[in-house]
Amino acid sequence: MLRQILVFAILLIMFSCSSTNKTIVDTGNNKSDVTLYKEGMKYLKVKDFENAVEVFNELEIVHPYSSLSSKSQLMAGFAQYMSNEYEEAILTLTKFIELNPDHESIPYAMYLKAYSYYERMPAVSFDQKTSQKAVEEFSELINKFPKSKYAKKSKQHLNSLNNHLAAREVEIAKFYQSQGFYLASIKRYKKVLSEYKNSTHIPEVIFRLIECYTSLGLSKQAIFLYRILDYNFKKTEWVEEAKKLVLKNANFVKFKKKELDLKKLNVDDFDLM
Repeated sequence: MLRQILVFAILLIMFSCSSTNKTIVDTGNNKSDVTLYKEGMKYLKVKDFENAVEVFNELEIVHPYSSLSSKSQLMAGFAQYMSNEYEEAILTLTKFIELNPDHESIPYAMYLKAYSYYERMPAVSFDQKTSQKAVEEFSELINKFPKSKYAKKSKQHLNSLNNHLAAREVEIAKFYQSQGFYLASIKRYKKVLSEYKNSTHIPEVIFRLIECYTSLGLSKQAIFLYRILDYNFKKTEWVEEAKKLVLKNANFVKFKKKELDLKKLNVDDFDLM
């Protein structure tokens, strides 16, 4: 579905320039810019992306001052993306963005570049540098073009990325916890609470913190976190699991609602008890 949207967007870009570009006539054996552009588009339509990239690159080299030169860069980046050559697409789109900062298609180019990183997002068990880069690119697009239609899509992808990155931190924290390195695991869990507040992993993270504090004999912290978990995520499975851990602590301290509202708490508040 996403690729269909990107294809539709690139078609709009293609037709928007068809009536405004100046033609450069053939010189010697060189084809005109319009001829090359049309040839590249024909390759795109039949999904011959390799030849499309070659023709668009030729246009840029042979006619560097043509109004179609910058357009050919964007089309080449799109063709590389469609052929799953994400690294090449990123390089081409970066070049287009840097050389044409005022071009009307910059939001689309930034989105396609960010999504090229997104497509390369590795499994949770691997290094997440590419995922982090996707976050940076989508965030930059949102900041520069907040009213663009691509900003809304970027926010949706950011939610997915944040969940993914949170899952990575949880996986590492759970490993430390399983090895008895509770302070190291607490640090990782708190990072999730601090940097990925809207992640779907938050209820489990609070539960895991309760486990860690209970293992360390810090019952007050465990009870405080249980109250937070119960107040904010009452309907989740983690509340009942956490309750079993803290039941043995008879001294249940009462807290005010404002002390339990996760939206109003800082990550350091979890160490106050």
